[in-house]
Amino acid sequence: MKLFFSLCFGLLTSPIFAQVVLPTERELEALHGRIAAHMEEENIPGALVALVSRGEIIHAATYGLANVELSVDVSLDSVFEIGSISKQFVTAVVMQLVQEEMIGLDDPIQNFIADIPSEWLGVTVRQLMNHTSGIPDYELIASYDVYGERITPEQVIQIAHSRPMDFAPGTGWFYSNTGYYLLSMIVERVAGAPLNQVLKDRIFDPAGMRSTRLADPEAIIANRAAGYWVNRNGDLINRRPTETSSTLGAGGILSTLQDLMRWDEMLYGEQIVSSDSKAAMWAATPLPDGIMQEYGFGWVVSDYRGMRRVGHSGQVAGFIAQFHRFIDEELAVIMFINRYRANSGPIWRDTLHTFVPSLGEL
Repeated sequence: MKLFFSLCFGLLTSPIFAQVVLPTERELEALHGRIAAHMEEENIPGALVALVSRGEIIHAATYGLANVELSVDVSLDSVFEIGSISKQFVTAVVMQLVQEEMIGLDDPIQNFIADIPSEWLGVTVRQLMNHTSGIPDYELIASYDVYGERITPEQVIQIAHSRPMDFAPGTGWFYSNTGYYLLSMIVERVAGAPLNQVLKDRIFDPAGMRSTRLADPEAIIANRAAGYWVNRNGDLINRRPTETSSTLGAGGILSTLQDLMRWDEMLYGEQIVSSDSKAAMWAATPLPDGIMQEYGFGWVVSDYRGMRRVGHSGQVAGFIAQFHRFIDEELAVIMFINRYRANSGPIWRDTLHTFVPSLGEL
């Protein structure tokens, strides 16, 4: 399994070095060996994992193949589908529109989408973002296979409406991709442009994210990795790329290590969204029973071994991605693999713990 790795030593004055300890060559070799063995056991063709801080790479490693049929190695420039990590970009645009007083968090969604089922009337923008709307998840109904189909917004609504509401709006919590599809529609209608263009103009271009865009199977995208799955015999098989229309901002974005690094750095300032907006995005959601749900607006908000974390995972169409930011330490871990439904946790956790040994053993 071909491996590339690099270390950046230009961060010795950063606060993260109170936490980060650069491993010895032997420790790095052991880490690479464990990851390679895990990938072989899970039948994962390729992976990229990195530890970054404020726009700089501390450690980055690539493993295996971005395209098995063509024997193309994963590189630091490989473009991967990032699944539900996409949600945070939609919420960032929503918060921009809130700042511009074009959307209110507690506006009912029928203000923006007229032709919705009567059961959904009264659901708010806030409830779509923090998954308290009660609107059923169309992915659970139609399965991941729906992401490979060309479907219309009307069809997405029809699929989700084929089941009753999970609960009355605001009375419970359940993860719903339908909410983020509807948010994408709202963004398009308020901003007056297709979602891909809105994201490009408002986030990707200002952040310098040159390779990030909505997925499109027909587009020629340089360095695009192929996605895979395994069949019932355990054989690796091709997975259809995601269709733009099937997911929009619920999980349809492609990105790279460099671009997510730029996004991570932008989030330390207020160029994209204000401090108040970030505080709202990264606040846990209170439920009527007193439980604080560890989810904000498109971000999981939780504690990881004593470090405050905001992040998200993504899984779609042959890919899994992880993006976890440890804000107080100014540290982030980014991981991509090109296999659907694989155990990816050991890859990014082992890397993080190797460089932050104070986290303890896995």
